[in-house]
Amino acid sequence: MTATPVSGVPPQSRPGLDQLAPGMVVAKRYRLLGRFAGPDWVQWWHAHDVDLCRDVSLSLVDSAHIRATDTGADPLSRFFRNTTGTSFSHEGRIAQVYDIGSVGDRIAVVSEWTPGWRVADLARTVPRPLDAARTVRYLAAAIADAHHHGARIALDHPNRVRISWEGIAVLAFPATLADGIREDDVAGLGALLYALLLGTWPLSSPGTTPVAGLPAAARRGDGSVVAPHRVRPAIPRALSEVAMNALARSPGADTAQAVVDSLDRILSDARARSSSAFAAAAARAHDEPDDPAARPKAPLPAVSGALALIVALGAGGWAIGTSFTASDAPPAAVADSTLSQFAPVQDPLQVPLTPSSAAAYSPLRFPDNGTTAFLAVDSNPTTSWATDRYPQQLSSAKTGVGLIVSFPGPVDLRTVWIDSPTPGTTVEIRTAPVAWANIDHTQVIGSATLGDGVTQIVARPPAPTDRVLVWISGLSAGDSGFQSRLSEIGFFGGTP
Repeated sequence: MTATPVSGVPPQSRPGLDQLAPGMVVAKRYRLLGRFAGPDWVQWWHAHDVDLCRDVSLSLVDSAHIRATDTGADPLSRFFRNTTGTSFSHEGRIAQVYDIGSVGDRIAVVSEWTPGWRVADLARTVPRPLDAARTVRYLAAAIADAHHHGARIALDHPNRVRISWEGIAVLAFPATLADGIREDDVAGLGALLYALLLGTWPLSSPGTTPVAGLPAAARRGDGSVVAPHRVRPAIPRALSEVAMNALARSPGADTAQAVVDSLDRILSDARARSSSAFAAAAARAHDEPDDPAARPKAPLPAVSGALALIVALGAGGWAIGTSFTASDAPPAAVADSTLSQFAPVQDPLQVPLTPSSAAAYSPLRFPDNGTTAFLAVDSNPTTSWATDRYPQQLSSAKTGVGLIVSFPGPVDLRTVWIDSPTPGTTVEIRTAPVAWANIDHTQVIGSATLGDGVTQIVARPPAPTDRVLVWISGLSAGDSGFQSRLSEIGFFGGTP
């Protein structure tokens, strides 16, 4: 996708690659705001489009380097096609290319800006291993989608990636040369996961200067990179192996989809263990005697102290949640939430079903807030996914919007519960559409109008399924329009 070519400044008056500085205007349109370190053949800038009044990411690539890495006919045209080809991804984790064209002796790639942090900024907070897995998982899915469409990503440097406010890795500076292969993208995913787990960059040679704030990873005597779980024992070995297998391009793990599948299994297993632990605790609490006289007595000061601690922890959790969205600082490492503690009381014959992902869906191909869809199934009811805000109720032109929720394998779904702060929302649980099929090609298997808090919906799919559509057919009315918000979606049933 291209707009007006970036041009308008005579070559003899354009500044050299090393003369650009914050505050300068490139091609009479882009004001440079801040530069990010990168290879010597490219400059990455946060810039402002003065014509359209929006921030953009700006990659200025040395055209001589493009010709040096591609000796075929018309290398610049091939670079244009390779770079704009990344926009085929439907996952929303790859910055959309707005414009591409020549500026003197270099090529300018203009793409959407990703507010958030550098990889090194987040790595310095020492994120929990499962949080690092979630951060990488959605970019891995986007890369798998791009590979399916024949595109490559060039995930070769940590500053190509930014971490969004939602904690998701986004390829922020697309610019794809012709000398890479898809396996290089997979190795880049492994390097990104490794960097978030340990705060070091495994693609650097020993003894070299830090790359984008990340020192070189530790290596063994034979020169191989030390596995993350050997450095931080708290890192699950399975997650450590995902990073190492991707870095090594190991057979069976040398595709982006293999990385997605491995991370989904790890996250699904972790959620299942968390749900089981809470269920066991709830069962123990249920078995305690109801007779106050039969209960063990505790001194009143101790009880009061425990209550004060619970209140303090609750306030601290609220402060962490608000600072995550309101502060420019990277998020602190916080404990994973337990989904089950917010769920309704379940049928003893049913078990919690753990979703692996969620994606926004709209038959019109304009899904609402696709980059935050995962927040509806992230085991954290303090986060949420919301529809866009509409001036009027949904109409025949747009009959609804929803989320496709996927599971690691087929499940026997029986109950869906939804925690929502927007009562009045009309929800249908449907069979999942194929690709971008019309909503009429799906079948309703349960429905409800949401109340304030948790609403339980009985769902009866015709057969075991590995994904369902949570379809909003009516929005909640508010003072400033119509909008619905889903804090958490949970599932009960059995495995076939």
